[in-house]
Amino acid sequence: MKKLCRLKISPYKSGYLAEFLCRMYMRFHGYRIIAKNYHCGTGKKTPYGELDFVAIKGKRIVFCEVKKRKNNKEFLRALSAKQQGRILNGGQYFVKHNPKYKKYSMRFDVFFVKLPFSIRWIKGAIYRE
Repeated sequence: MKKLCRLKISPYKSGYLAEFLCRMYMRFHGYRIIAKNYHCGTGKKTPYGELDFVAIKGKRIVFCEVKKRKNNKEFLRALSAKQQGRILNGGQYFVKHNPKYKKYSMRFDVFFVKLPFSIRWIKGAIYRE
């Protein structure tokens, strides 16, 4: 019996693919993507980090984080409290530097992706205090 040929893909490319699939998923749900891989601040390491992508629908702006993992058990540990804080700060940084969105309601969503096509979208996964 022949072995199935498995396509090897780098972690960078598989992460990019996961983010692309999540953006398309949101577009199919009526959202418009306004930014992707948005660096909050200057330099590689900032206290605000990077937003995977930002979408809007109506008067709501959604900041999205994509986590790609090999199995479902790893999803539970995928987003630390420190990372959540950086995403919240990144959202505030984005709105501060894009004042036309100041009156929009904000939401922070997380996508858990298990390639090839398992996507779990958790709306409002990160809460602001």
